[in-house]
Amino acid sequence: METETLSIKLKNKSLKYLSEHGSVIYISKKNIMYNSNIILKKCINKIISPVIKSDAYGVSAKSLINILIDCGYTSFFLGRLSEGIEIRKKYKNIELFILNCGHPFNIKHLKKHKLIPVINNLEDLKLWSQYSNRQDYCVMHFDTGMNRLGINLQDLQYLSDKKYLKNINIKFIMSHLTSAEDINNIMNKEQLNKLKSCAELLKIITKKNIKTSICNSSGIWLGKKYLLDIVRPGAAFFGINPILNEKNPLKEAVSLYAQITQIKDVAKNSTIGYGRTLTVKKDTRIAIISIGYSNGLSRLLSNTGDVYIKEKKLKILGRVSMDLTVIDISIFKDEEIKNGDIVEIFGPNRSLEKFAKINKTIPYEILCTMAKSNPKIIT
Repeated sequence: METETLSIKLKNKSLKYLSEHGSVIYISKKNIMYNSNIILKKCINKIISPVIKSDAYGVSAKSLINILIDCGYTSFFLGRLSEGIEIRKKYKNIELFILNCGHPFNIKHLKKHKLIPVINNLEDLKLWSQYSNRQDYCVMHFDTGMNRLGINLQDLQYLSDKKYLKNINIKFIMSHLTSAEDINNIMNKEQLNKLKSCAELLKIITKKNIKTSICNSSGIWLGKKYLLDIVRPGAAFFGINPILNEKNPLKEAVSLYAQITQIKDVAKNSTIGYGRTLTVKKDTRIAIISIGYSNGLSRLLSNTGDVYIKEKKLKILGRVSMDLTVIDISIFKDEEIKNGDIVEIFGPNRSLEKFAKINKTIPYEILCTMAKSNPKIIT
């Protein structure tokens, strides 16, 4: 997000957040809609149900839903029952699928709030079969290789002579790819074939055609045969690269800024921060910026990370502390930098993907931690 392009209203809101919180995240509605158009073009004639779990990766599920409803989406996946209950309060006419309904399986809340459960195990399947009716939809999740949530494939054969599957209304079945971002990984094809086998067996048992879903964001880029009936993109809306070691076909939609809260000169041989882990080798001009590990800025960046001011990369000095971080601004003339100036953590000068690599993690984790702990503005 180029801060210079903000309207006066958004600039004033930014200054308010920066003065109160020390940091601000910008979410580009334009880029989210651009990414949505890319997804729509790749998934023609498919049902697209965005995944907005963990409060839309920390960015705000309600804010994202508003944008995605404008794009034409009418069904969404959420991570937990509590998320579904909260979203249902505001949105009455959209489908909400709950990926992890927890334990005990709360059929009362699912039915009360018109939430569609993803059935992950035989115990929940039996309960749903006992207490639901033909008007209550569910989704069955099969584990085709993730070894996480999902009904094991051998259990499907066990169910073939049971009444459970005949008493429930299966909207579709799903599985989750382990390595979708790696186009050449043979596990993708193996999982696809296993899910298709599940669908064939269920068709024999239920005497009905069963819709299928296996694609997350990266799965969409594996090719048309993986799209099946329903696709479940999530991070792709924010522009996280869906393809390993390839140019990103999407536009990143999230950027993070802090501000300078103090500037000072330190003499040669002075130490910086907790533990005195850095000694400056010459007279140095430093700035203290209003962000730290409480905002999700990892201590891994201590003495190694950097930030940007006016397109120039500036080194982090000493340890990242709870609310503050020190940077070296010696390359600027005295009058070029002042208190209150904006500091880019990730954005136009450095992508979220590159920032994640510096942190030895993935963009998903950066979003989930940093987006949740910093105020947000939709631009």
